[in-house]
Amino acid sequence: MAPLFALPNALILSTLAAEFPCREAQIRSLATLLAIRGALSRNIVLYGLEATGKSTVARALLEELSSDHRQELTNGDTENTSDTLRYAIIKSAECISGRHLLEQTVGSVAKAVDWEGNVGRGENLAQLVVEIGKMVESWTSEEYDGKRRLVLVFDGIDRQRDAPPTLLPALARLGEIIPNLTTIYITTSPRPNFLHLPGVPHIHFPPYSKAELITILGQAKPSPMLPSGESDTTYVWTRFLPTVYDSFTKHSSRDILSFRALSLRLWPQFIKSILDGQLSPSPYSKLFLANRSLFQNDSALLPSIISTLSLAAPQTQVQKQKDTHTLASQLPHTSRFLLLSSYLASLNPAKTDIHHFSKATTSKRKKRGGGTALTSSTPGVSKNRKISRKLLGPQAFVLERMLAIFHCIRTDAGIIKGQGKGPRQGDFEEVNGSADIGMAIATLASLRLLVKMGASGAGDALDGNVRYKVAVGWEVARALGRSVGVELEDYVAD
Repeated sequence: MAPLFALPNALILSTLAAEFPCREAQIRSLATLLAIRGALSRNIVLYGLEATGKSTVARALLEELSSDHRQELTNGDTENTSDTLRYAIIKSAECISGRHLLEQTVGSVAKAVDWEGNVGRGENLAQLVVEIGKMVESWTSEEYDGKRRLVLVFDGIDRQRDAPPTLLPALARLGEIIPNLTTIYITTSPRPNFLHLPGVPHIHFPPYSKAELITILGQAKPSPMLPSGESDTTYVWTRFLPTVYDSFTKHSSRDILSFRALSLRLWPQFIKSILDGQLSPSPYSKLFLANRSLFQNDSALLPSIISTLSLAAPQTQVQKQKDTHTLASQLPHTSRFLLLSSYLASLNPAKTDIHHFSKATTSKRKKRGGGTALTSSTPGVSKNRKISRKLLGPQAFVLERMLAIFHCIRTDAGIIKGQGKGPRQGDFEEVNGSADIGMAIATLASLRLLVKMGASGAGDALDGNVRYKVAVGWEVARALGRSVGVELEDYVAD
C-alpha cells in the first residue's frame, strides 16, 4: 500500500539542486507543496527580484515531477504509476489584456490535459471557471481520484496589462471550486494579502550574494579557453569573476544576467596577453596589472553593437570617443559662427568692437598667439585691470551687436582661408534677415546655449534689441573657433 505522505525521489531534488546552485531550500519547499503525496496547497506564491531563478526553478521542477518515468519512484520505495501531475504556464508578458490572459489559460489547460473536445472561450472569469472545471473534471475522473493533479503557473501576474481588479482574488479561489488544482503566482514584490486569502504559502527567492554569483558562474566554461588547459582556465576565471564584481557589478549590474554578460564580454580582452604569449596564467596579480585599464573604462557598461573595448591604446580610444561627442562636431557650420560671435559679444566690452572688428583696422591688427597686441593708448582699455577677460563671467549683449560680430568673423575666416586675397564672390552670401540665421539662433536658444534675458515671454526672441547671454565657456568656444578656422585669442580684449 502506498504511503499517504511521500516526497519526490531524493535523486530528483539532488539533481535540481546541482543544476541550480544556491536554490536547494526553495526547490525542496516547492517540491513539498507540489508533490501529489506531499503537503498540497491550492495557492503558492513565488516572489523575488528579477533574475533570481523563480520561473526557471518552477519550470524545471514541474517538468521533473510530470515525467512518467520519474513518478514511479518515491521516498516510500513504493511504485505509484497512476500518480500523474500536469502543468500549464501562462506568461503575462505575452498577454496584451486581461481577456487575452483568460483565453490563453483555457488553451494551455486544454493542451496540458489532452482535451479532445471543443475548447471554449474564456471571455470572463465566470466562463474561465466553467471551462477549466469541465476539462479538469473529465481528466481527474473517479478512477483517478486524488492521483492526478493540475498545476497552473501565472508568471509575472503582477505586471499583467489591463487586468480586471478582481482577477487575482478570483484566481485564488479556483482551487475551492475545481478539485485537484494548484495555482502558482510568480511575482516580483507582492502586496500584503493581495490574494485576499489567509494562509497562502510564500517562497522567497532572495537576490544572489557575491559568493553565490561567483559560485554559479564559476561552474560555467568561458570562451575562449586558455591554450594551457582547462585547469589554468578555471584558475584565471575564478579569480577574474571577483575582480569584475568589485569593479563593475557591485555598483552597476547586480543581477546574475548582467554580471554574466559583462564577464563574458571582458574575458577575451582580459586573456589577450596570454593568448599572444606575453604573459602566463600565473601569477594572477601580473595579469591584473597588465589589464588594469580594462576595469577603469566604463564603456564596458554601455550597450553597443560595436565593441569599444581596447587594451592597446585605451587613452587614444577615450580621446576619440570624446572627440565624437564634442559640441563642434554636432553643430552646423553657421551655428558655430553664431555661438562664437555670441561668446565674443559676451566677453568683450562693446566699446572695443571698433578696434577688433572694424574692417578699416583689419590689416593693422597684429595677430599673435597670446592675443591681440594692444597699446596703452588704446581707448576703452583700462591699465589697472589685471584679471583676464576669459576668466570673467559672460555679460548680456544685444542680438544686433552679435550679428554684426558674426558678419565680421565670418568674413575674416574667408580671408584667412583665401590666404589674404579676400573672399571670392559667392563664397559668403548675404545673410541679413535670413530665415536660416533666425532658425539657427532659435535653435541655440532652445538648446540653452544662448539664454534670453528678461521675462520668458516678453518681446520677440529674434528682435534686434533683445538681450542674450552665452552659456559656454572658454575651452568650448576656442574649440568652436578652431573648427571653423578662427583663432579666438585674436579677438579677445586683454
